[in-house]
Amino acid sequence: MVFFIKWDDVLGFIYVCAWSVSMYPPVIKNWMEGSSTAISMDFVILNTTGYFYLLVSFILQLSFWVPISAAIMKGDGSVEKLIVRPKVTNFDYWYCLHGFIMNWVLVSQVIYGSALWKFKVELHTRRMKSIYLKYWLLSIIIFTGLSIKFFRENAIVGWQNSRTLNYCNNLFLLKISMSLVKYIPQVLHNYERKSMNGFAIQSVFLDVIGGVASLLQLVCQLREDKGFNYITFVANFGKIGLALVTLIFNFTFISQWKLYGE
Repeated sequence: MVFFIKWDDVLGFIYVCAWSVSMYPPVIKNWMEGSSTAISMDFVILNTTGYFYLLVSFILQLSFWVPISAAIMKGDGSVEKLIVRPKVTNFDYWYCLHGFIMNWVLVSQVIYGSALWKFKVELHTRRMKSIYLKYWLLSIIIFTGLSIKFFRENAIVGWQNSRTLNYCNNLFLLKISMSLVKYIPQVLHNYERKSMNGFAIQSVFLDVIGGVASLLQLVCQLREDKGFNYITFVANFGKIGLALVTLIFNFTFISQWKLYGE
């Protein structure tokens, strides 16, 4: 009996497992240390919000993508035929949903650590820094505006893949921007403390494995389809951008870990 290995499924399983498991070391380490001081509040809030944007995007691409035949029946087949469906799978959805839930667990440790987790009472009340709070509020305003426009147009004109892809790509841009910004306070937090004590470096290594596997999965999927070109890049730039941003900043954390140690 010959077994055929579908590498994109294998890589999808690897990246989902790696990125999902990477959510646990910070939570466990905070619990064992009885403190969440190693985690930046700005990082946690921005990360949770970014996961929300990503989750909405995956739900729309998986469950609300109009079949080409239905699009043609609506009279806009000339446009819809050119819309390449993003390479989003159930792996992406379940990883994102799990990550969103685990981020809320981390939020509870950072904000309500002493009340819910019996952590040590901190001397100073932790708040988001002004610049990150303003950026967070701005992203919510942009998300609200984009969402109102998207659902209003769908209600008037009808559901179209081109509009769905544009909206989802905007959500990906919000997520990527949140990822770019969310890592900065954690990098600065580590730099100011000159220490990685309490920081779960295991999650960083798992993030690297997940990022590499995610990119390799996309390469396999595109190779089986039409190859890599401008159209497929536009359809999948969100996954590419997220993986690259994750890898760049995780290598920054690894360099800090080597420099500062525990």
